Amino acid sequence: MNATSNKIIGYLLLTVGLVVIFWSIYASYNIFTAKKEAPKVFSYNSEGIVNLDNKNENVENAGAINIDKSKLTDPNYIKSLEAEQKAQAESMIKDQISGQLKEIIPEEFILKLLNLSSWSLFVFILIFAGGKISGLGIKLMKD
Repeated sequence: MNATSNKIIGYLLLTVGLVVIFWSIYASYNIFTAKKEAPKVFSYNSEGIVNLDNKNENVENAGAINIDKSKLTDPNYIKSLEAEQKAQAESMIKDQISGQLKEIIPEEFILKLLNLSSWSLFVFILIFAGGKISGLGIKLMKD
């Protein structure tokens, strides 16, 4: 190849590399200014999600343990009542904590964070690749 064809290919590679870099920056600008949404790499199926609402049977029936007064003298029965009461208390605490977490961290937050992170990684790769392509073009123009 002669020098003029190397320069033409060099300018072409420099242009392609710069277009890749500036397109990725422009697309990122649109995503981070909320003009566009980040590509949805991560998503979930609503059928597989556990419902974290506080409207659980354990909360509605709190303290509603059926007690057979004729068995109150049996130590095993008292232990089973204590275990049932402890299980209900733990369930109520779990429900309250999950309700508070739902208020602090919205359901979509983690997915949006993962999608933005994956977009940022992709843009980093594009900018790196665009820089390498432009570098090759510059080397060809110098020869």
